[in-house]
Amino acid sequence: MSRVDRLCLIALAMMYVSAPAVMAIWSLLHGPSITAMTIILIGTLLACLIAAVTRVWAYFFWIQLPVLLLSWGFAVYTIRFSIPPGDTLAQILAEVSWEEIQGFLGMATGYWLALIVLVWTLLYVALVLKLPRLPIFDHVGKGLSRALVVSLAVTAAYCITDPVQMADGMALNPTVGGILFVTHVVPRARAELRGSNVNKVPYGARGSSREEVHVLVIGESVRKQSWSAYGYGRATTPYLDSLKSEVIFFQRALADANLTNWSVPIIMTGLSPEEFSLTKVSGNLIDLAREGGYATAWLANQDLNISRSVGVDPDVFERPPDPNANIFGRGILDGSLLPGFEREINKFGRGRFIAIHMMGTHWEYSRRYPAAFERFGSREKLAALSSGSLFLRGPANQATLIDAYDNATLYSDWFLKQLIDAAKKLNVPASIVFFPDHGEDLQALDGATGHGLPTYTRHAFEIPAFIWINEPFRKAHPDMAEALKLNAGKEIRSHDVFNTEAQLMGISWPGKDSHRSFASREFKPDTAMKLAAGGVLNTTT
Repeated sequence: MSRVDRLCLIALAMMYVSAPAVMAIWSLLHGPSITAMTIILIGTLLACLIAAVTRVWAYFFWIQLPVLLLSWGFAVYTIRFSIPPGDTLAQILAEVSWEEIQGFLGMATGYWLALIVLVWTLLYVALVLKLPRLPIFDHVGKGLSRALVVSLAVTAAYCITDPVQMADGMALNPTVGGILFVTHVVPRARAELRGSNVNKVPYGARGSSREEVHVLVIGESVRKQSWSAYGYGRATTPYLDSLKSEVIFFQRALADANLTNWSVPIIMTGLSPEEFSLTKVSGNLIDLAREGGYATAWLANQDLNISRSVGVDPDVFERPPDPNANIFGRGILDGSLLPGFEREINKFGRGRFIAIHMMGTHWEYSRRYPAAFERFGSREKLAALSSGSLFLRGPANQATLIDAYDNATLYSDWFLKQLIDAAKKLNVPASIVFFPDHGEDLQALDGATGHGLPTYTRHAFEIPAFIWINEPFRKAHPDMAEALKLNAGKEIRSHDVFNTEAQLMGISWPGKDSHRSFASREFKPDTAMKLAAGGVLNTTT
């Protein structure tokens, strides 16, 4: 073996072991030694197995190229976020579009990352091309083989003393972890995104074949008493205040549940809280609209688990990725949904049903609006709240939390304005229904905080809701327009949205129930039905 060949082999070997070595060092710094030793053990065993199959160094390294790139991606992600790639990344990859990839590569971070990967790959390929077909085992004597077997056996015996840490080490090996992520986690996320976990049954729906546009906007953590449209002292909904002659506000709208993973599925399926169970889901409003001849779109700035749970599978699915999402949710603003909405609402030739799932006024409130909407409160205190330097739920900061919530409400009003203004340009019948998943408690005003408590709290269930309809809709469907006005003062519930949207779209099916549509004169409120508080059936008393 020449000196050049030896140098090429050493360089390739270093590139090969670099990702597992980095992961082993990182694991050693952050956990027990068994985890790090298992990473090395698994990496060595895999190398021996592949070497036994290929038997030539050039073949060995050629086969390893995609695996090495995957391993480095696994290692970089794990070290950067202190957690191996899992469902969050898989969800992003399962829905990423080519346009989003181009956008990422156009950013400085994406550009430099792509450049580093390209240079690394070209260097690796050049070294492999330079390497002659050297046999792997020609210079491996019996002594070296025995030493390797003994060392592997000793390492395995040490690792197996703690099976839990050994399992962690196997999962953190970048080769094993990377392959499992690509071959199992991502396909599972893609399948779940398409509703593979829901056993769907066709509704047998019939549509009217009319070209109309109907929009359902699902708000998030929306406190009715914080809207100036309902009498709040601060002007938090100035645009909606100006539309009181065009918008029908429902005065007694009530969320069926105070948890998103109950309330949104109830909205999308029409199941009441007393009968709701994910095992009973056999379809959703998107499916019904498609059967009725409508083009469908789901634009979400929310957790994908909500979409998965009811098998949402529209013609167009858009969710702006947020790599910096944390336990408080996404930091991407709802305004990021507007380009997709503009595109979908202006598709002509057939009826369109567009569902939008906002982040709205979900905690952490100060992350839900840009600086331009800091109308209420002290800029300094709001900045401190955003940075997390205050004891967020302490008594002294309750006023600042209210300020942040009101600013987030103001931004939601602006967002709804963009939707309505875009719909006003249509010359076909159109409607926009706004119905939040649940309300929100503010400690200083309500004596409770947030939502999801297993007991009834008024402001976690009482929600603002409205419908906007344009003049072409009023002319085409005067009976529905009149019924909406008549029902504006009645109690309406989350599960009423399903039949209401179906009636607005002119869709009929064997299970249609006009009593559950507040766009019908036959609507009857479910005043005796229980609510789901914290996932537990409850009453309002």
